Amino acid sequence: MHSLFGRYARNSLSALLCAAAVCSAGCHRNNQTSGYGIVWVTLSAEPGDFASYIVNVDSVVLTGKKVGSVTALATVERVDFTKLNDISELWGSANLPNDTYTKAVITLDYATAVINVLVNGVPQKATVLDSAGTTPTTVALTVNLDPADVLTIDPTYASTSAKRLAITFNLAASNQVNLATNPATVTVEPFMTATISAPDNKPIRVRGPLINSSVSFGTYTVYVRPFYDEVDSLGALAIFNNANTVYTISGTTYVGTAGLTALAQSSAGSTITAAYTTFEPTLTPSTTAGIFHSSYVIAGSTLEDVYTQGIEGDVIARSGNTLTVRGATLIQNTANTTSYVSTPDAMVMVGPNTIVTADGNPGLKNLTYQSVSVGQHISARGIYSLPSSGVTTVDATGNSSTNTGSVRIQSSQLYGSTVSAGAGSVALNLLSINGWPSNVFNFAGAGASTAQDPSAANYLVNTGTIAVPAGTIAGTPLWIDGNASPFGSAPPAFNAVAVSGESSVRASLRVHWTGAGTTVPFATLTATGMTIDLANASFSSGVIRVGTESIDLKSLAASPQIVPCGLSSCAPGVPTSYPTTTGLPAVYAPAFAVGNPVSSAAVTAGGSTSTATTAINAYQSFAPFVAQLTSGVITTTNPVVSFEAGGLYNRATNTFTASSISVVL
Repeated sequence: MHSLFGRYARNSLSALLCAAAVCSAGCHRNNQTSGYGIVWVTLSAEPGDFASYIVNVDSVVLTGKKVGSVTALATVERVDFTKLNDISELWGSANLPNDTYTKAVITLDYATAVINVLVNGVPQKATVLDSAGTTPTTVALTVNLDPADVLTIDPTYASTSAKRLAITFNLAASNQVNLATNPATVTVEPFMTATISAPDNKPIRVRGPLINSSVSFGTYTVYVRPFYDEVDSLGALAIFNNANTVYTISGTTYVGTAGLTALAQSSAGSTITAAYTTFEPTLTPSTTAGIFHSSYVIAGSTLEDVYTQGIEGDVIARSGNTLTVRGATLIQNTANTTSYVSTPDAMVMVGPNTIVTADGNPGLKNLTYQSVSVGQHISARGIYSLPSSGVTTVDATGNSSTNTGSVRIQSSQLYGSTVSAGAGSVALNLLSINGWPSNVFNFAGAGASTAQDPSAANYLVNTGTIAVPAGTIAGTPLWIDGNASPFGSAPPAFNAVAVSGESSVRASLRVHWTGAGTTVPFATLTATGMTIDLANASFSSGVIRVGTESIDLKSLAASPQIVPCGLSSCAPGVPTSYPTTTGLPAVYAPAFAVGNPVSSAAVTAGGSTSTATTAINAYQSFAPFVAQLTSGVITTTNPVVSFEAGGLYNRATNTFTASSISVVL
């Protein structure tokens, strides 16, 4: 998805800053401070090996130095964290007393968790256990914020003091998957970070019903309803348009002011919107607020309506007008439920009346039901049914008065090794699409003739004017973002919008130690970097995952040098240094954390019992993080059991540049 998100022009319209920070307290001015400010809470995830990871997020409680514990958000949301690998979601706004907040307690509920893992290319619902081998219920996770970057809500004469609290759930560090059992077993020990600056530049999705819009000011305002919540309103927010914002409204695509004008003519209250935004801290005039700039916006029946249900997944085959969709999530808006389809695959039916659009890509024009092909990630809406076969079916044909019938095509990512590369084209030995192994895809019918049906062994990609990474030869691994060609039109099989080499694709370095763990996980540990001790007797496994590519650490000539972001390039789209403005937090900064998420006691509060954990300490600078690691936090009773870093891997220098590190005790 990174190719769809550039850096957008900054807008500092001071007259609109109040709208950008609006919340339930409203905006007002008087001769006294309001006593309150706002924190925008976002949720995101570092990826793990899951097809679904659905749990309830119950609440976040912050601890202030003066006011003590304050519940920031307590509206339960059902979240599939696998959908937050490439984006953040705005959970809501919290109206907080002026204070300095040093700690966050995030509560997750696993009682109705739906966790699916991949077994031979097929999603399998796993048995979920906690570290004691029992079924987990509610877990309250304590995260201490970086002492140098605490959350401060400053006194102002208006309720416009606003900060961001970025909560990231590290799926790789939080779970151990055992595929030897049947079904597979997932042992959960949730590990999260909470920071005032995100460790990435993922777009922030802001969902909610339209309140009003102002074409002259270039904004529209929504009540925040995260994920697929149909009832609650967790604050209100003005979203800023720019000249390149792509709008898809009830099946029609616009760019810039034309899109905002069309949105302004939509019905307030009943029109649901989802904006993919960037966040810009600003001064207003002497305290921090923030502006959310929209990259693209989806609204109206294309996104949601009261007559249809939604389904999201990957098209692995098409027969006539019936799509086979693997790894599907079903969104039943009438019941306000999100569920993972119980069978490996679901069926979606399309036809001439199906409205087809492409998220954030106005260059894909004149789309029809024939544009939907094998290898595409889609979100469809239609009439849901569960026939006697037990296979979830969504009729998106649009053939009835209550069936708007739509399909949104979203960017897909290919991974494979180069067969050949020339001007305007690449042939891949295709290994995966969107994380699914290539052998699960049936390309029959995707070609202009049977003889031209795509082949995974020689998958043809149109790269147009996009540069292929220097040094690409036969066997070079490539990651390609874009869209499959319309069904029945290949070759080419795929049209690229971005082509990346291994060193520019986000990677994950994961290490596990056996038994109780180890007190000496690192061969070297300094204020500028670290290496994992591969000779440690407790070392169990270590891999670098780049998409679906897996590199065994012991296959390398030496243990990779792990360096913090800021010393070299950090992550896709993230510059070498983190931009800051005097008096403002960074837009994004690394997240380094160490702690023990294992259950220690049961805590009863408000009539319910939660499992408490020892604290996780988060840092946004590397030196104090290393100081914590060497301060005695690692002991024989608190050894390191796993390690996960997110960032970029350069095979030529054997260097892993980390924008996030989680050391699990």
